[in-house]
Amino acid sequence: MTAALAACALLASCGSGGPQRSPLVAAVGTMAQAGLGQIVGRGGGTAAVAGPVTRADLEAAGTPILRAAIAARAADLLLTVAATQGNIVTWITPDGTTFTLRDGVLIQTRGLGADLMSSQAPTIGQLLQDGGTHQRRYFFLGEDDRQTRRTYDCTVDVVGPETIEIFDRPHAVTRVNEECARPQGSITNAFWIEGSTIRRSRQLASGPVGFIVFERVVD
Repeated sequence: MTAALAACALLASCGSGGPQRSPLVAAVGTMAQAGLGQIVGRGGGTAAVAGPVTRADLEAAGTPILRAAIAARAADLLLTVAATQGNIVTWITPDGTTFTLRDGVLIQTRGLGADLMSSQAPTIGQLLQDGGTHQRRYFFLGEDDRQTRRTYDCTVDVVGPETIEIFDRPHAVTRVNEECARPQGSITNAFWIEGSTIRRSRQLASGPVGFIVFERVVD
């Protein structure tokens, strides 16, 4: 699974006939061979830009692009859209691994093994309410293919304005921490919100997979 996830050739939107090969594959040229390199920690738990791919390469493809860095898998991925339903977008890798986000908030994964099967997650509006509280429910797939649930009580901490850089482009954002706790432990998801767009985030996928850093590179 790690080797498949680390591959950087991409697929684009699909219709009823399944995923179709994206023009992004040609646009990035040698990316599939060279990759984006190893994940390198940066402020806020983000992944440093590496490898031969430039913003010009990505924008030339003319399709939305999401970056996903999974430290536990040493994977640094560029994804394109597989399906859209309202504000819910599913992003895909060549082997069919998918990440589904609602307005940028992770609600489902498929193909990671220890998948996030579904979740009860906050809206952007809730994430921008400083001191607001909500409950999160994660439904995970375990090694024995049994589904388990974890329920957290969460509090929103709007840290304030920051400037971040994604593929050489600065973005003025609001940093938000979602601090969630249950009797067995706690987690903190982080979001960098630009207007109504979650430009960057660090979100829990599952225990074995850990946190994924997402960056919205091209809208």
